[in-house]
Amino acid sequence: MHPSHRISRRRQALATLTGAIAFLAAMGCAILPFPAAAQQGAYPSRTIRLVVSFPPGGGLDIIARMFAEKMTGILGQPVVVENRAGAAGAVAGKQVAAAAPDGYTVLVASNSMIVNQIMNPKSGLDTERDLLGVASVAPQAIVIVASPELKAGTLKDLIEVARTRSLNFGTPGPGSIPHLLFEQLLAALPGVKMTHVPFQGAGPALTGAMTNQVEVASVTLPPSVGLVRANKVKGIAVTTKARSKALPDIPTTTEAGFPSVVGTAWCGFFVPAKTPKAIADRLSAVFLQVAAMPDIQERLGKLGFETATTPGDQFQRDVSQEIKTWTAVVEKVGLRKP
Repeated sequence: MHPSHRISRRRQALATLTGAIAFLAAMGCAILPFPAAAQQGAYPSRTIRLVVSFPPGGGLDIIARMFAEKMTGILGQPVVVENRAGAAGAVAGKQVAAAAPDGYTVLVASNSMIVNQIMNPKSGLDTERDLLGVASVAPQAIVIVASPELKAGTLKDLIEVARTRSLNFGTPGPGSIPHLLFEQLLAALPGVKMTHVPFQGAGPALTGAMTNQVEVASVTLPPSVGLVRANKVKGIAVTTKARSKALPDIPTTTEAGFPSVVGTAWCGFFVPAKTPKAIADRLSAVFLQVAAMPDIQERLGKLGFETATTPGDQFQRDVSQEIKTWTAVVEKVGLRKP
């Protein structure tokens, strides 16, 4: 082959290669962002687990199962509930904290989890460090109830009786939100002392009040609604700022003169701390969307849950504030373990 022909072919090949490179570069500029966008928009692409920190049948479990059903329809992927009870939420909390931060493992917990970490510094869970709160929904008011045999129909009556003789008060357990709120009430009553009797849950504590094992019980409101309506226990006060729609005849602690004794057992949704913000925001929006559905609000209201919601950023701030609040109460009551 003549040398000039070889040079010409080389030039043609080089021109073709240069053109191909230029074409790919141009196409690369156009298509490279697409996979990233597609990847972001692909969430979720498989099953999401809601890990509930208490056994089946409780308040958190009821909420989780209601939400899972609605979320499946919204997200187009299965949302399943998995119960991992133990250590007031620490068992489930540590499991979720150790999961991949991809939005497919979500913790459902109450503020008893943060109280537990305060009481047990060696629990291995630090909520602010290890978890990211994405939403809080359906808080449970705490209700103070009295045995039918106790001659007290109001909080004022109860305090007057307590000044004359020793009374026992039951709770779902040491360090539970109902326990700590009742301790806050006692702290505002110099000279009034009552003996704490811890039970294994709200149900047993209510049974204790019904049978006069304890004169008073401080428990979450949902399991109390039917018993109060049936006059099996006396509703004395609720700890929300406004009266409960489920038991509107029961005054609040604020109405009774104790505005500092206000609080709820909330239902919080958390993901591992390093979960991308876009995914956390997506979950937050879905939780709030479900909570706003009229049928969900109606079902929760009838069961005694409040319909308030808190988005992720505010919820994170609330968690930080509650850690400070409950730390002070735990230390005052002497519940912190060495």
